[in-house]
Amino acid sequence: MKITKNRLLAVALGLSCAIGFSVSAEDYLIKNATVYTSTAKGILSQADVLIKNDKIVSVMQGITVSEGSKVIDAKGRYLTPGLANASTNIGLVEIGAVSSTVDSSTKHKGFGASFNIAPAINFSSTLIPQNRINGLTRAVVWPRSGQSIFAGQGAVIALHSSLEQGLLKEKALQVASYGTQGARKSGGSRAAALQLLEQTLADARYLRKNEKRYLPGFKWEFSQSIADLKALYPILDRKIPLIISANRSDDILKLIKLAQKYNFRLVISGGGEAWVVGKQLAEAKVPVIIDPIQNLPQFDSLSIRLDAAARLYNEGVKLLFTGGGSHNGYLVRQSAGSAVANGLPKSAAIEAMTINVADVFGIKDYGQIKAGMDADIVGWDGDPLDVTSNPDFVFIQGQRQPLVSRATRLRDRYWELKGNHQQAYSR
Repeated sequence: MKITKNRLLAVALGLSCAIGFSVSAEDYLIKNATVYTSTAKGILSQADVLIKNDKIVSVMQGITVSEGSKVIDAKGRYLTPGLANASTNIGLVEIGAVSSTVDSSTKHKGFGASFNIAPAINFSSTLIPQNRINGLTRAVVWPRSGQSIFAGQGAVIALHSSLEQGLLKEKALQVASYGTQGARKSGGSRAAALQLLEQTLADARYLRKNEKRYLPGFKWEFSQSIADLKALYPILDRKIPLIISANRSDDILKLIKLAQKYNFRLVISGGGEAWVVGKQLAEAKVPVIIDPIQNLPQFDSLSIRLDAAARLYNEGVKLLFTGGGSHNGYLVRQSAGSAVANGLPKSAAIEAMTINVADVFGIKDYGQIKAGMDADIVGWDGDPLDVTSNPDFVFIQGQRQPLVSRATRLRDRYWELKGNHQQAYSR
């Protein structure tokens, strides 16, 4: 095979994606862009963004820099904060049908709330560059339900090309089930699922107050293991949210009352009928994670509808978006576009994939294009919510990322072979 300069470059870029791409911090000026700031300033036209020391230091018109600085002319381009998907298995699954590549859940009966998925996240996963080149720069990674009604503790990651910079926050959330799935974990009834959730929270609260009374070696009679109950302490201290999957409106109301009784930060996931009780969710300040493109009714969500996101937003509910699955987590952008097509303001859709995710999961310095924030920025060649638009450039924490993945390398490899074949045939 003939070795060319382009082939060597492709190999180098391929290795960078496989083992981590290391880049030094550089200063950039992005000029003349339409900027979705996710701040009170909203959308800015013909604006410049200055990046220094991995941070955004200025967002305004007419910024000048000294000669030699890297300048990106983004005229006709759109900037957004790097997007985030609020519910993924990125890094925990490579091929769903191959169990050896799936680490998102455990069948071990001793692990429920204490199951921490962070050590299993594979930052060399091919899913990370594939999502990154499509504008996803952060992801919330969840455990999936195993034997317990509590699935365990999730993490927040950056889809960075450097392996050492991926894990941002472990034990950032706790996941539990209610509705149909919770009933299956509790003997077949929602009543048992609610009782188990409440009993577990009551046991955790009691243990936290009385732990010193119990000596090692004695049998402790609780609803869950001691490790699982201790893993719920941050929930009771309101340090991290408890995400509970529920769709039916009456289920959601029961969970709101449970959160008020035990004073924890509830987040509803799924939320097929959440719009029906939007007023109650807003009053209780309970965020909702939904995939706005989902509208197929099931017994859990007979009233699901495409304009649910707009209705929740109009009631004042904080929205977070998911969609696309882990292999295509970047398609959360398509789900957001569907929400806009059904009445949600465009700025609210961007916020549901950026600053709202940062607020709920405590991600520092992320989610907005403003001075002082990490420079997580995506430059789009068209409207960011148009599925035909693509990133021209991606920054994560101030470092420009390679727009290369296994898929693009395969495309380029076989495109080149096709070209050689056509040339030989023409001769």
